[in-house]
Amino acid sequence: MRPPLPKCFSGNAYVLASIMMPMGELEDASHERIIEKIREAKKKVNHEYVRSYVEALEGAQQGSSLPPLQELTLVSDWTRMPFHNIEFFHGKATYACPLATPIPQVAYFMQSPTDSMGVDVRIGLEAENISAFSHCFLSMA
Repeated sequence: MRPPLPKCFSGNAYVLASIMMPMGELEDASHERIIEKIREAKKKVNHEYVRSYVEALEGAQQGSSLPPLQELTLVSDWTRMPFHNIEFFHGKATYACPLATPIPQVAYFMQSPTDSMGVDVRIGLEAENISAFSHCFLSMA
């Protein structure tokens, strides 16, 4: 990115990059070929790619193949990240997870801290939807 992030920066940011292959080619392709296509897609992520991605998500680009951010839903599988068993300092395991989703249109699938076979789903909600969600999903038994 221009300008580059400062050396003391710590955080996460992501843009979506994907590959397209016809189903028949995908079924016949070796793992190495698929991985190489993914590497090629990742190499294309540069400043211009990120800038056009952000503009498209903000709805500024007419004819973009990306939906506006308000219409986008992201589902991220974090079930293999043991947030419920992170060791800090003196080796004491503790539970750590994101306090909130970065945008309401994101849902995370995470390991349950209390059930080894369970999955927790962390979702974001717009403030005006919290009451309706609570009524429909939390108060009905």
